[in-house]
Amino acid sequence: MKRVLFINLRSHKVERMEPLYAARNLNVKVTLLADKKPGVDEGFIDDYIITDTYDMKACLEIVKEYAAKTKIHGVVTWADKDVELASLIGEALQLKTLSIAASTGARNKFEMRKKIESVFPELCPQFRQVRTWEDLMSAQAEIGFPAIFKPVGASGSKSIFKVNAESDLPDIYRSMVETTRIEKDKVYSYYPSEYIYEEFLEGDEISIEGLIDQGQIIIAGIIDKYVTEDYSLEYKEIFPSQKNSEDLKQYQIQIKQALTALQFDNCAFHAECKVKGSKLKVIEIAARPAGGFITSHLIPIVTGISFHEEVINNAVGEAVNQDMDMVVWQNNVPSNVVLGHLDLLSQQAGVVTQIAGIEDVFEDKNILYFLPTASVNQQVSLPPDSFGSLYLATCIAKGTSISEVEYSMAKAMQKYKVTIE
Repeated sequence: MKRVLFINLRSHKVERMEPLYAARNLNVKVTLLADKKPGVDEGFIDDYIITDTYDMKACLEIVKEYAAKTKIHGVVTWADKDVELASLIGEALQLKTLSIAASTGARNKFEMRKKIESVFPELCPQFRQVRTWEDLMSAQAEIGFPAIFKPVGASGSKSIFKVNAESDLPDIYRSMVETTRIEKDKVYSYYPSEYIYEEFLEGDEISIEGLIDQGQIIIAGIIDKYVTEDYSLEYKEIFPSQKNSEDLKQYQIQIKQALTALQFDNCAFHAECKVKGSKLKVIEIAARPAGGFITSHLIPIVTGISFHEEVINNAVGEAVNQDMDMVVWQNNVPSNVVLGHLDLLSQQAGVVTQIAGIEDVFEDKNILYFLPTASVNQQVSLPPDSFGSLYLATCIAKGTSISEVEYSMAKAMQKYKVTIE
């Protein structure tokens, strides 16, 4: 029986379980490398390595000691922060993973931009590296406004600021320095005080999901995405994408160019892009499966194929199901199947004092999942003070059109009552 090493799990418990279900279905043992036990049914995890996964050097030595006694056949990470650690482990244990050099391009947004621009400049916006206030002033003088200012090594839409005018810069810079302190969030310890200032991209946002198996790029799906104006917080996805078929073909060609420039291989990928007509520009590309219920729920529900199972198969050296390629499954899935995912974002800060109406949500047969993500007595803060505590609930709906799905999701969020004082 093969064994896969998972490096941490997703933060939401429902997403957290899906990779464990996938491993169980494949009859693959799971060793979980994590900072702490995740509080899930331990029957799904065969072994633990509990250590500080932010300390990559020490972590690598501990895993090597473990692997000397227990054979590991593959390694998978489900979040951005551990992409480089997965590559280090993969090289040390001679596993099928993204190379160490490519993992830097996956994690550092400035390095990612440079690599893509060097081969396919048309896929990138203008961008400049920022380490100091002087760098920021120089960058804005060259690129102008509107623009995006963000850390090079964060994830989960943390600390992404839209800059509309030069007068915004002093306050935004102070907020950036404050919100990216390592004491506030250890994710900023990888590339401390490193930022990127880039041209604001007009157009619609999409994400492209897939995996790469020994150079073969398999695109499993394209999703229409919606983010907030000021801080680019993702709150809605529609799958499959409703863009026209010819544009979708062009997006596949262009994202394969970007992946080739980044030298991604032997990993899943989650590409976030802006599109106008047939033209695509890359926002960023993560070398791991998407969160936001995209690869755990949206893709499997529509296609009938477990994305997570294929990620595990790829990691442990088993054959990948070629039917997960969207060119194949689109021929088998009715064209009127539409799936939507919606997050409810709080509009006010305070403390959650009451939650009600969950049972009323399921009066609508289109609602497949509805999950509260807030709890009574929880402190809710708004950006830039916090980029995560404002999420109150999440739901997935299935219908025959966007309008039907969006109506069901909006109605569900109206029935769900959260009191914040």
